[in-house]
Amino acid sequence: MAGGGVPRDVLSLFIDVLGSGAETRIGKDEVRLLSKANLERRIDELKQDSQYDEQDALLKGIYSIREFCLRRKTNVFLIAEKVLQQDDSVKALIFRLMDYRIIHSCADALTHKSQEGSYQAFAIDIGCYAHMRKLTGKLSEIDLTQATAKEKMRSAPILGLKELGESLVSAPENIEDELLKDVDS
Repeated sequence: MAGGGVPRDVLSLFIDVLGSGAETRIGKDEVRLLSKANLERRIDELKQDSQYDEQDALLKGIYSIREFCLRRKTNVFLIAEKVLQQDDSVKALIFRLMDYRIIHSCADALTHKSQEGSYQAFAIDIGCYAHMRKLTGKLSEIDLTQATAKEKMRSAPILGLKELGESLVSAPENIEDELLKDVDS
């Protein structure tokens, strides 16, 4: 899950865990600790690879999505396919964040249990909320490897256009510090 389904990331995390002096058994806690550092690297990559004028929007997007997930206490969120088809700026933001492996696509053409329409499901990268691991009961994590994951995703919170827009506008000025603050604690 920490590798986001990207074999290169899974192997890199595995090698990092082996090199970190972990005991003979590798567990979730070891991977979570490294996933925090992995988030820092991804943000550095984003800053190096993206154009200067788009960096602020991407960092605000990470912050907004992470705050939404933490507020709603879930690692998975839905966006209406209609929004992704009609709003090029939201579509571009989501796909750029997937390119940088900050969020991961989980399912498409998904129906919600209580809302009409079809949705795409995304999971925020584990590094964005690894610090929550210590706070038992504070986050309901959908394990995407379980057979019941798709059914659980149908109840995931919907990130709407209005909420995303408000969150992007109200993001703090020192956005990168805010994103990495929890990584160090």
